[in-house]
Amino acid sequence: MLLVMGALLTVSCGRQPGLYAAPPQRSLDLGHDPDGARAFVNMDDPQADDYFVHDISPDRGFRRWAFIRPELRFRVKDARHLVFTAEFAIPEVTFKVTGPVTVSYAVNGRTLGAIRCDRAGDFRLEKPVPDGLVEPEKFVRVTFDATPRWISPIDGAQLSFLLRSAGFTQ
Repeated sequence: MLLVMGALLTVSCGRQPGLYAAPPQRSLDLGHDPDGARAFVNMDDPQADDYFVHDISPDRGFRRWAFIRPELRFRVKDARHLVFTAEFAIPEVTFKVTGPVTVSYAVNGRTLGAIRCDRAGDFRLEKPVPDGLVEPEKFVRVTFDATPRWISPIDGAQLSFLLRSAGFTQ
């Protein structure tokens, strides 16, 4: 009986939880849409993975490998006077095997253009987007295709180029 009373006293005499202030609140205006993408992304952006649909390396860095059919998604607030821009590199190590590489790019399934990379190094493309191709606040799909791609003799992995940034500017 004493044991039961001691246990009850131990439980009933504990400290009651005190009153605590609510934690500081933060605005959801974090500079990015926490549930999606903006109009432009750098590969070293902490939210860069939000833009990847497929075939972009998950390895974090200021450049990421694009594989067979890289695809990204974006959202724009204003679809007027858009220019699609991307920065990428063809590394010397893959260029020695592939030679010149042609990188074509499309927005919402419509080819915008292509760039022929006759040397290893950094490249930048800019192309105006036709009116009506992109709708405000809806996801915009961007795809790339590089030919030829470097193919690993060990495991068959295919590498297109190193992507630095991509998206839409006005």
